[in-house]
Amino acid sequence: MRRKKRPREGLVEVGALLEGALQTLGVKDDFEKFQIEKKCREVLGEKFSKALTRVELKKRVVEMAFDHPIWMQEMNFRKAEVLQKLQNEFPEVGIKSINLILSRSSKR
Repeated sequence: MRRKKRPREGLVEVGALLEGALQTLGVKDDFEKFQIEKKCREVLGEKFSKALTRVELKKRVVEMAFDHPIWMQEMNFRKAEVLQKLQNEFPEVGIKSINLILSRSSKR
């Protein structure tokens, strides 16, 4: 006869554990910024990612810096699409908008 498995108590989801550890270490904001930059590069694609020099998160606004005005103009056409994807991916961050700036230093 088989014994019934009892539900284990005290188990914690890995994501919640990681989030708590990052909060304790004081690097949760840096981790969120890293995740947002990674998602931006994924959504934009390879060519756009090469032109993207910096991604910052400032008061629920994602600031993206490009190395040439042409890439900023192209991004203006895709701004709403990228914003929607970021909001869907990171609802807990509460991203309100995207600001585009021209980078003074080139990453290339």
